[in-house]
Amino acid sequence: MPRANKGTAAWKKGHIAARIGRFTHALDPATRAWSVVLTGNIARLALGLVASILIARDLGPATYGVFAVLGAVAAIGGVVADVGLTDTAVKRIASRWPADVSGACQRGQVFFWLRLGILAPVVLTACLVIAFVGTAMPLPSGFRLLLPLTFLGVAATALSSTISALLQATGHFRRFAVVMLTNAALSMALAVALHLLGRLTIITALVILGSGTALAAFAVGVRLLPEGITLSFPSVRAFRVEARQLLRFGRWLWGSNVLAMLAAQLDLFLVSHWSAPTAVGAYALALNLASKVNVVNHSLFTVLLPSAAGLRGRRALRHYLRRSLVRSGLIGIALLPLFPLSGPVITLFYGPTYTPAAQLFRLLLGVVIFDLVVTPLLLLPYHYDRPEVLAVADALRVIALALIGVWLIPIVGPAGAVAARLGAGVAGAALLLALLARHQETDGDAPFDAAARQGPERSSDPR
Repeated sequence: MPRANKGTAAWKKGHIAARIGRFTHALDPATRAWSVVLTGNIARLALGLVASILIARDLGPATYGVFAVLGAVAAIGGVVADVGLTDTAVKRIASRWPADVSGACQRGQVFFWLRLGILAPVVLTACLVIAFVGTAMPLPSGFRLLLPLTFLGVAATALSSTISALLQATGHFRRFAVVMLTNAALSMALAVALHLLGRLTIITALVILGSGTALAAFAVGVRLLPEGITLSFPSVRAFRVEARQLLRFGRWLWGSNVLAMLAAQLDLFLVSHWSAPTAVGAYALALNLASKVNVVNHSLFTVLLPSAAGLRGRRALRHYLRRSLVRSGLIGIALLPLFPLSGPVITLFYGPTYTPAAQLFRLLLGVVIFDLVVTPLLLLPYHYDRPEVLAVADALRVIALALIGVWLIPIVGPAGAVAARLGAGVAGAALLLALLARHQETDGDAPFDAAARQGPERSSDPR
């Protein structure tokens, strides 16, 4: 009888395992990859949340607002120094991997060294400008002294993101997640140590938790590069040809990404201009927490970018849209419990001084869900090879955010910034889809790519 029970239990376990296996197999590759990236991001956020709580508590709302503004400056500086290369490189490397490993490797090498060659002078110029003409800037003296440290963090983060892009382009999402977790785990451990030592200040947060952990993640990422991908310098001819291709497509993405980052950070600058320091700190915390929830959207972007760039034919496009919209809708429903839970959680972990952030977070959560639904649609310019459409739509987002923010923030405070974010997102998405619909009517479904019309990179490719 015990043997029968054991046999029945084993049969049940095997049956359950088989069902799980069939369910996992039924998921499309993008969903499986997204689940890997999302799991890594959730683990990263769980670790990073400890550091976030300690920083917010130790700095206080007023100083935390300054720290958040410096973070916004770093985010914009990172996009400026990227010049649109990262997303372009993912698109180009993914189109070769894994069918042509040597070709993908060469494209990755050119991307790495071109990114490094542009990053160094941009960061150095920013530091020199701050050093020599910083006194003429309308900035508080303490804020001005912290800017060079912020741009050093930009350089370290750029190195880490470059390696992550190579892992993303080659489909190694588990290794991609390991790089993220390395940064988060170190940040948590060092934040706890600095807190216990009483040394968690805005300077140590910028230098140790910002630059130091990013450099460690870069070192780990280099060790995790897949076989066939190296960082050695390519031939001069290959560098020249591929750099031209990267910059041709990337210049539009550069403008688009800079505008998108301005749209993501401009509201914080506007709030800091019209609101009290404590209100700025509360909005900065709400924005920070909303960005952590937005990790589901970032994970989708990470996984769907190679997929959207590689779509072929109208049937594949319809399948992509159907799968993406269903996936986004289900994820949005899963986020709904955060609305009632946000108030007690923020008060418990961050303290009563941050209570005003709870309502702002709920409003921002609605914006996150909207972005989640439209993100798969916003990746379609990669399919049609129309980066200029992204630039135009993001320009409208910045204009709409500025106009609505300047109108509402002086009247209703930080809540006006949330309304500006939502209005800007709706305006940008509507214009982008309208431009893509017009392009499809004139050029058809096939991606508009000069290289595709001429054949596979004939004489221009050194291979």
